[in-house]
Amino acid sequence: MVRILAPWEAELEAMEEGLTAQRWARERRRHSRGELSGLKLGDGWRREGRDMELLAFLSRFTVISVRQAARFFYDGSWETGRQRIRKMVEAGLLERDNSIPWSGPVVWPTLAGQRAVLGDAHPLTTGVRPKDSQMLHRLLVTEQAAALVTAGREVFSEREIRMFEMRGPEELSDWLQARGVRAGDGHSPGVVPTVYDEQISDSGSVARRQRWLACVTMPAGSTRRVLRYPDLIEVTDEGELRAIEVELADKEMSRLRGYVEGYRDSGPYLVSENGQQQVRYRQFRYVRWLCSPSVRRQLIGHRGGVHPVSGAPALGVIRDAYGAQSNPYVGDTSSVYTRTVRNRQTGQTSTRLVEFDEHGVAEGRPMSAELIETPDDDGIAWRMAQQFMPDRMYCSLEEWGRWRDLWLSDLQEIGREPRTVPFHQWIALTGNHERCMERTR
Repeated sequence: MVRILAPWEAELEAMEEGLTAQRWARERRRHSRGELSGLKLGDGWRREGRDMELLAFLSRFTVISVRQAARFFYDGSWETGRQRIRKMVEAGLLERDNSIPWSGPVVWPTLAGQRAVLGDAHPLTTGVRPKDSQMLHRLLVTEQAAALVTAGREVFSEREIRMFEMRGPEELSDWLQARGVRAGDGHSPGVVPTVYDEQISDSGSVARRQRWLACVTMPAGSTRRVLRYPDLIEVTDEGELRAIEVELADKEMSRLRGYVEGYRDSGPYLVSENGQQQVRYRQFRYVRWLCSPSVRRQLIGHRGGVHPVSGAPALGVIRDAYGAQSNPYVGDTSSVYTRTVRNRQTGQTSTRLVEFDEHGVAEGRPMSAELIETPDDDGIAWRMAQQFMPDRMYCSLEEWGRWRDLWLSDLQEIGREPRTVPFHQWIALTGNHERCMERTR
């Protein structure tokens, strides 16, 4: 059978005899670049189901490290993940960057890669090249999203949230209904939107706005409302929405309070019906903050609402915000983080604060502030540790491996899990930093 060679194939064959099968395949991938590469014989590779899953994920969540991709999409095999990603890069479906030592190679989809899973006309088919300065936050969001998606959970990315928030309620309702989202009554599709008034001109004209997936905040000292888009939204088993925020850097208290109040006003509230208080829902049933130790302290304060040293009030932003109402379209939420107790002896009642547990969760309450868990990825774990530790305890990526071994050895001796004594807490204990320095001298 006569095979007709493409001009580039004839040129390559004439240039060098005895080309290896691997080089032939690589050249074919480079010449079949595009959204259709890997679908037909002669492309130099065959696209697999796992490749499509990764492309679909990246078209929604934008960036992933090769180590994360191997762990979540290629059964934990680094070699398989590396080879499959290399083929997709050569086929023009992915872009790869290896300039950040702690993250290792990271990849994101090209326009061709997005078109391969979304099509040409999809509004999410846009450039998504990530910034190096945002890489830690982006990879931590990816870590949360990939764990949920591969576990079969329904998750919305920030890109999808922004896209559908700008569309009409009818299209958005259909999209939410298809993903099992139900309103506060447990039956109606979609969510009950947040309602607010916005001035649209200098003459004082006011328009009534509705928001479904973004909360509405008002920065301190400003009269202009700003939309806050969650990093992720998870659909619970009951069809309710849980907003997820990854927050590592300390914020000004007024700014953080604005975010919390925005989520408060888009969450559950109380109404009185026939003398009984009933819970009603808007957009989010829960808000889950995954944060650094310092941000967690800003959000939940100290136990009992009092600073243990100074004795000053330290409610934290969450309990403080729920005790003050400022939105006329939201029902009462002032009792969400308080409870009424009765003295058995005197019969008198008093109001006490609802306490957060050691994980930053107040059971059954709409908002939590949890310490973000250290990922299995050593590079991301090192970068997180540097952000959480004092500057004087900085260590290099090479030193981190030895310090980490000492930390894990200590935890094994006392029978504790790493999540119960994070590295940044362990190294701050008396003598541990000195032991680490001795090990790496």
